[in-house]
Amino acid sequence: MILGLDVGGTQTDAVVLENGKVRAHSKTVNRPELLETLGLSLDKTLAGIDPGKIQRMVFSTTMATNAVVMDKMDPAGMIISAGPGMNPEWFRVGPSYHVVEGCMDHRGTEVMAIDKGQVMEAARAMEKQGIKACGIVCKFSVRNPHQELQAEGWLKDQFVYKALGHRFSGSLNFPRRIATAYLNAALHSLHNKFITSLETTLSERGLDAPRYLMKPDGGTVRLDRSCEFPAQTAQSGPAASVMGALALDGCKGISLVLDIGGTTTDMALVLDGLPLWVPNGIRLGEYRTSIRSLLTWSVGIGGDSEVKVNDGKNLSIGPIRQGEAMAFGGPMPTPTDAMITLGLMEEGDKDLARKAMESVGAQLSMDAEAVAKKILDETTKAMTKAVMAFVRGINSRPVYTIHEVLEGFKVDPDRIVVLGAPAPIVAPMLEKAFGIPCKVPPHYQVANAVGAAAAKVTAEITLQADTQRGTLVIPEVGLEMAIPRDFTMAMALEKAKEALFDRGQAVGAEHDNREFAVIEKEEFNMIRGGYRVGKNIRLKLALVPGLIPDCNCGGEL
Repeated sequence: MILGLDVGGTQTDAVVLENGKVRAHSKTVNRPELLETLGLSLDKTLAGIDPGKIQRMVFSTTMATNAVVMDKMDPAGMIISAGPGMNPEWFRVGPSYHVVEGCMDHRGTEVMAIDKGQVMEAARAMEKQGIKACGIVCKFSVRNPHQELQAEGWLKDQFVYKALGHRFSGSLNFPRRIATAYLNAALHSLHNKFITSLETTLSERGLDAPRYLMKPDGGTVRLDRSCEFPAQTAQSGPAASVMGALALDGCKGISLVLDIGGTTTDMALVLDGLPLWVPNGIRLGEYRTSIRSLLTWSVGIGGDSEVKVNDGKNLSIGPIRQGEAMAFGGPMPTPTDAMITLGLMEEGDKDLARKAMESVGAQLSMDAEAVAKKILDETTKAMTKAVMAFVRGINSRPVYTIHEVLEGFKVDPDRIVVLGAPAPIVAPMLEKAFGIPCKVPPHYQVANAVGAAAAKVTAEITLQADTQRGTLVIPEVGLEMAIPRDFTMAMALEKAKEALFDRGQAVGAEHDNREFAVIEKEEFNMIRGGYRVGKNIRLKLALVPGLIPDCNCGGEL
């Protein structure tokens, strides 16, 4: 049996899968305390199930994303070395940002030693500010991490966590590595507390199976290894939606996936079972990161979105959520109240829902039923507008899947997969608006949890080889080794595969999880004085996201 649990902005969904089928599921309204929510969800879902029979557990959470967006991260410091070229002050982040002397060139040769005195001075300044975690990023550390490692060694036990840029990405994008290292340092304490609380809650219930967290690339990572890269759990909820749609529907053709929650609607596109990708990294709040992700978009339209009347005549839906629908004791009218008033939902207090509609209708000189229909019509229009903007944005640039770039390909959805509690109600409206079939799969209401439970472990590595210098570096795993001058791309691919599979094993991948994709592949000659003096080889490989074998049925668990 596999346990999947997704902590959303409004509710926590949980499922138990057995032999590729949904054995049990539940939805729990989030409590102010996360631990209480987790405990209630687990107790409801596992009622009558022997905890010892759970063989795998996967969790997705909006914790990291919410902390970034609401600026509730812990203060973190940064130590940056860049050398000549772009000014590192352009990329300043956090309350304690220190640029120190020292640099490598683009091939990984040390041009100027990193200044130990300046590093230690920066550390003292951070400690005076009460900062307990820091990031260390050198401009070309992905070619040679020596200076980042040197600074880490000097700092020893002065910080509880040190985020080294080369460990999060093998790409040369210096600004993204700065932002990514900063977010990992700023989220470390919060993430650690979450992991500790989660592990305590699970152990108290005798749930000792291997534990994983969902990542935004549609894969998972071992729970204990997630503390090395806290920011990688951001946007895991929308990724879980996509994996849930794949498990429950298969997503043939060009499928638009819509997951309608209480707070937001998450959307994604899947081309014949292949999700679209953001290859360079996602944006979290104001930060452009190197965290690779499925291409998803969230808009502030959901079942519990606040409904207001502006200027005495115009309805607005969202993006704010003040709480539950009034039918469930909430403070403001919502689309959920409209659904209940029209008899489309059986849950909730019908009298309270009607009063909510009457309060809106009084401002528009409409009765409760008429205004409820108008609210749902405006909600559908808002979703339709958001979807069209999402598709336009995708079609304005190359389309990426894990396997290839589809230059010139124009996305035109031919079906919609609708997930979330209101899916059966909203699907007919969307079908009418778009003129294409809308599918509501089985277990639509807990699709996120299904997606988390069914997702495979993923990992990625970047290999960079310089045959003139005779060096090979794989930053993500801390590998540096000598290579011969006749080192080839074929040899590089074998070494990269070996490192990728080892990294996959380290973060929890199954031994037979060896399906990989080559994300980048470059090779060029280095010329000096008219002669070739060596080759520069670059490879980026990733374990392909997908469903574990028991759930890889192409639809309808």
